[in-house]
Amino acid sequence: MGKRALLVIVCCAWAGWGGWTQVSSSGLGLLSGSTTVSLMGFPLPCTIVDEIKLDTPCERTLFAWDLEVGINLKCSFDSLAVTVGTVFGIPGTEHLVLGFEGRWGTLKLNSEVCFAVPYESVLDVNNLPNMAVIPPGDLLFAQARAEVTGDISGMSVRWIVVFQDLNFPNPGTSFGPLSYTNADQNFALGSLITLTVGASGGVNITVQMCLGAEPGAFTVKKHSTSGKANPDAMYLTVSLANIPFPCPWCTGPFSNFRVGISAKIQPKDNPFIALTGSVSLTLYETVTIGTSFTLGITTGPIWGGFSVSIPTPVGTLNLQFDSSGGFTSASLNMSYRHQFNLGWTSGTCSATATATPDKGVTGASLGLALNQGLFTSNYGLSYSWRSDKGLSFSALSLRFSLNLSPVQVGFTLVFGRGGLSQFGVTIGYVF
Repeated sequence: MGKRALLVIVCCAWAGWGGWTQVSSSGLGLLSGSTTVSLMGFPLPCTIVDEIKLDTPCERTLFAWDLEVGINLKCSFDSLAVTVGTVFGIPGTEHLVLGFEGRWGTLKLNSEVCFAVPYESVLDVNNLPNMAVIPPGDLLFAQARAEVTGDISGMSVRWIVVFQDLNFPNPGTSFGPLSYTNADQNFALGSLITLTVGASGGVNITVQMCLGAEPGAFTVKKHSTSGKANPDAMYLTVSLANIPFPCPWCTGPFSNFRVGISAKIQPKDNPFIALTGSVSLTLYETVTIGTSFTLGITTGPIWGGFSVSIPTPVGTLNLQFDSSGGFTSASLNMSYRHQFNLGWTSGTCSATATATPDKGVTGASLGLALNQGLFTSNYGLSYSWRSDKGLSFSALSLRFSLNLSPVQVGFTLVFGRGGLSQFGVTIGYVF
């Protein structure tokens, strides 16, 4: 047996077997989970001019199909649980995740072992975005991860330990090589600890220590977790936010003078210590003014631009200025939300819009959600700015769902500028 196979077996045992023996010792416990089947259809281009496929919509057309099946199982007993999650579709299995959850006092443990098939984003033969399996398409060990979260004497604790394949392809990007096998893998171990505590006066203190790992996402097809291995990451960050600062001249219309500062100690980088900060205050109890700065050891503070946020009856006006006080940009963000109950149905309607001085309204959206017994419907309409047409129609979406517990059924339609862009049917069983 090779070292890699032995490592995989050990990681599987670490993630699930210990929890399973605890559960099975007192019976099978409570079994819960869900199974979801989703079928999505995407219209293909149906007209050709000089052998070039165009996006011209047609009344009758062919469709590209995406079929996905998701299975999630959880066996729990008291404070312990063993989980299994997998997704597979037309190309086959996408990922398999084995996990273990447990509690010890105020601390919660989540650990998992993730196996995945490498995918990449491509343009397919129809010149449309797609995802393809990277040959030979084997199910590979991608990561083992453990996370401890909780509260200790008023201090929030989050400790992440990861053992990840540094080379595993990100399904959201293109992958250069024509194949990916276990011989191409390169694993690294890392740890990320974050401590947060609140002090008097609303001050928040955060300490983050990165040893071989850093904030970020590790992503495989249809599964993503926080914490990303990086052998070069070695630093300590201490941040103090929302510090009340004594300000003798902050009288009259000025109030709520606050300062934030962050120190990053990085032994492997230059400079050894990097200091950044922010300053904010309130004008006439409603207007917020903020700026940022970088503090050099020899150069002193270097101020960045500053922003002004002004609430108005129609929305929030945001102004941006550079470090010399020159005006750079402005935008007005407007939003509306209303809940209603008509007796036979209830729901929520909402609207958002963004405007700038040079273009006017650059984006807008309308939403309506209706609930009537077991039936729910959602409608969405959006407009966006185009350089050639200005504000124009972007998308219209309709979503309908029926909850026939334990069975749930959903139907989705999305129309774009070229007509129907996708439709889908989802059937789920929750137990």
